[in-house]
Order: sequence, then structure tokens, then C-alpha cells
Amino acid sequence: MKQARLYRRQDRNLRCLACQHYCRISPGKTGFCGTRKNQSGRLSSLTYGQITGIQADPIEKKPLHRFRPGTTVASFGSLGCNFRCKQCLNYANSWGNTSPTVSVSPKNLVNQIKASGFPGLAFTFNEPAINPEFVHDTAKLAKQHGLFTVFVTNGFWTEEALDYYGRFIDAANIDFKGFSEKTYRKMGAFFKNIPEMALLALKKYKIHLEITTLLIPTINDNPAEIKKMTTWIAQNLGPKTPWHISRYDPGLAPDPDFAKLPPTSPALLEIARNIGLKSGIKYIYTSNH
Repeated sequence: MKQARLYRRQDRNLRCLACQHYCRISPGKTGFCGTRKNQSGRLSSLTYGQITGIQADPIEKKPLHRFRPGTTVASFGSLGCNFRCKQCLNYANSWGNTSPTVSVSPKNLVNQIKASGFPGLAFTFNEPAINPEFVHDTAKLAKQHGLFTVFVTNGFWTEEALDYYGRFIDAANIDFKGFSEKTYRKMGAFFKNIPEMALLALKKYKIHLEITTLLIPTINDNPAEIKKMTTWIAQNLGPKTPWHISRYDPGLAPDPDFAKLPPTSPALLEIARNIGLKSGIKYIYTSNH
């Protein structure tokens, strides 16, 4: 537990600035993510330095295909999320909060990663935006030690959050679950200003961006919405922004209704890929697993 820094006071309540929920947290309560608590008029981060472990991953697994290709990154995450996605593959880490954790300081974490010979680190597995102080302290220190930094995120960060740690992030993969509030709500997620924040990350902080969409039959496979999303990506983030389309496996979904949905077919992946190509995106990667 550590005192948070990314918040402002509103009488006895506190306004968290970590994500677009902008939770107004009363004394003794936590925000939507369950990891930021108002304790006697100060906001505490309950997951600062709490990680579920470190693993070595090809950077392409993040997925990042056009940033440091061929390198291996030290991946780690914590607990909690600002979404409640019914298809979440990392339920135990993100909003199940059942995974065990170990406590580590940013200094010890960076030293361990550097001593192990990794060229960079990745904040991943759960949503890193809800742990902004740990992201800031770790990423800043990593940059001082010559390591690159990767952020795997739903993109629900805020302008205040990007101003806080954006300059220490080299690359991010942002999950575009669709391109409307209606589609996001089907999944238990929130759309709001995700595209605008992605554009801010690219333009102001020069963060290398790649986009991922988990294509779920009957949920976010509407061709018109896919066209709207891919056109926006090409015209705003740029036609060379990679778009990753991944296959949905209902056997991994925690929600019983989502578990009844069919898996993504190769034909549906190809339809989405062709829409993206016609929208102007040059680099599209599909995954059948």
C-alpha cells in the first residue's frame, strides 16, 4: 500500500484521475477498480508494487510486431481493472483478483530485469492504467537504466495520466473492442474517449501504437462498425499503425453467456482483415489461436 499521487481533493471526497471513470471516492471506500482507496482524506494505491510474477515473452506476443521485433520482454502485471469484460482471458488478475502476488519495489524490479538481460519491460496481464504511481516510478527508472517500456492497455487512460507517465512509455498496444459505447457495453466495458486518448499518446508523447481487436461473433463483428473503426485508425493514427485481429475462444470466457458464443471463424477474420485493408491500414495481423 502506498499513498497515491494522481488525484485531487473534493471536500472529504477524492477524485481519482487514473482513468476515465474519474471515480469520486468517499472516505473508507475504493474506486471502481477496487485498488484505490480513500483513507482519512488521502488516496492510497492498494496494489503499488504488487505483481503476480515476471515472465519472458517475445515482444510479438504483446502483441507488438513493429516495435523492437525479435526481442524478448520481461512481462509482469498486478491485480484489478477498470472494466468488467465478459470475455476477459485474464479474469483472475483483472477483476477476479484471485491470483497471488509478491511485493517488489520499482528499483528492485528494474534491477532484476536488467540483471536478467532483458532489453525492456511490459506492463501487462491486468490493466496498468489503474496503477499509475507504480507505472510512473518503474517506467521512469527503467528509462534511466536504458530499458524500453511497453504498456498493454484498454486505452482508458486520461489526459492527466498521460501527462504523468506518458513520456516514460515507448510503445503501447491498445485494445479497441469496437467503436461505439453500445458495443463496449455488451462486453461490460466503456468506450468514452479511448480514441482521443490514443491519438494524444501518439501525437504528444510519441508512443508507438499498435491496436488489437478480439473479434467476437455477434458482439463486435458488425462490418459497418469495423469499417468505421479501421477508417479512423488509418486516418488518425496513420495507415502504418498495425492492427491485430485475434480469434475468440468461448472456452476461456468467465461469463456463462459469452461461453455459449461460437468461436471466431477463419472466414470472419478474413472479412475483418479485408475491411481493414480497404480502409487503408497497411499492416494487419490475424491470429487463429
